[in-house]
Amino acid sequence: MPNFLKLPATTKGLIRVVIETPRGATAKLAFEPETQMFGYVRPLPVGMMYPYDWGFIPSTLGEDGDPLDGLVIHQAATAPGVVIKCNLLGALRVKQKDGAGEVLRNDRYVFCPHREDAPDELVAADYVREDLRREIEQFFASSVLGTGKTIKFKGWQNAAEARKAIKKGMDAFSARR
Repeated sequence: MPNFLKLPATTKGLIRVVIETPRGATAKLAFEPETQMFGYVRPLPVGMMYPYDWGFIPSTLGEDGDPLDGLVIHQAATAPGVVIKCNLLGALRVKQKDGAGEVLRNDRYVFCPHREDAPDELVAADYVREDLRREIEQFFASSVLGTGKTIKFKGWQNAAEARKAIKKGMDAFSARR
């Protein structure tokens, strides 16, 4: 099995996203580096499910010590361990406070699959529509209920700004090695 954390983050200008929790899941799953398996983390609040595939960008490191997070907007549900080559649409900037009171940045990057990987999908715009932004914000605000975490949204970045932040995460990963 490949070490998903060390896959190259980019290929031919596209960004890889490793899916941890597929669209429609009612529980959060996460890659466990020590076992190289995807494990159960916690249920979502009652009545909630992931609206799109959720995962991480390999070979990146965020302020929280984990790879950068990615939400892949498309109509299919995949499975844990699927790697999707994506176009970057933007990012939701997030300040997160954990149960111990530590405040850190934990942005959510938003993608769509690259067209040649999903020819039957509608081609997404190069940005996140305003109505979809509100829906994504509502999902993330609700998804942390009962976890002891609180989040505050700090606005959206366009694709160019988000790409610079991902590069910073790639640099942080390389520096840690």
